[in-house]
Amino acid sequence: MSSTEAPAENLHGLGKGTCPNLTVVAAMLNERGQLESWLENLSWVDHIVIVDHGSSDGSLEFMKKQPQCQCVSATKGEGLIEDIRSHGLAVVEDGWVLVLDMDERVTQELREEIESAITSNPEEDGFRIPFRHYVFGRWMKHGGWDDEHLRLFRAGKGHYTPGKIHADANVEGLVGQLKGQILHFAHPTIHDFLMRMNRYTTQSAETLASGKPGGLRKRVRLPESRWRWFQASASFFWTRYIKHRGFRDGMAGFIIAFMLAAYLFVEQAKAWEYIREKQT
Repeated sequence: MSSTEAPAENLHGLGKGTCPNLTVVAAMLNERGQLESWLENLSWVDHIVIVDHGSSDGSLEFMKKQPQCQCVSATKGEGLIEDIRSHGLAVVEDGWVLVLDMDERVTQELREEIESAITSNPEEDGFRIPFRHYVFGRWMKHGGWDDEHLRLFRAGKGHYTPGKIHADANVEGLVGQLKGQILHFAHPTIHDFLMRMNRYTTQSAETLASGKPGGLRKRVRLPESRWRWFQASASFFWTRYIKHRGFRDGMAGFIIAFMLAAYLFVEQAKAWEYIREKQT
């Protein structure tokens, strides 16, 4: 199996059955091409809450026909994904919640861990889950892509901070760690990356302009300095490509490291633009 391919058994259904204490919450916007695969991967869960925020490709109509799905609506437009997920969390009253995006899949190992955890009445109120990221169709083994996120928690115990982009949920109580992975098929094409970068940097511009931490690095806006902006982008590229050995992922590693460095620059530029527009 090539390093660019995900394990076939992790892409589709993980076996039939139900997990009655678990609800999956997902935001949806024009995801029609992924829905069958995503639902098949979650055939073992009992309930799914979909928060649609403006789909126009038939996604909402398709999901409304699925017996295990409950569809709610969020404000149409460019809202933060974290704020949109909160609409779904609000309707889950008991059991456990797994937050899973449409480009993510649960591995068999993770399914077994989740089922074991939520049926054993653990002392933890949430669990962090490791991610395996695929970019441009390739598994990013290096370059700082080995991360984890808090995606599993008791209903009512987890929430997202309003207006905070790229943020994990906050969980009231003890947080544990799982070993099984979520496979994240991020940015299948360069076009997809650029579209998401444009949307996310626009969303973070107001936060950065206000002096609050935000954006890709969750830090405050840099001083208005050409040298500081260039230095920050160059440093990010060096960290991803050299320090974290992104070069070992071939040309894909080089391209994504360079584009992430550009992402930082665009964030600063849009915050600068936002301030100028407010002053006029």
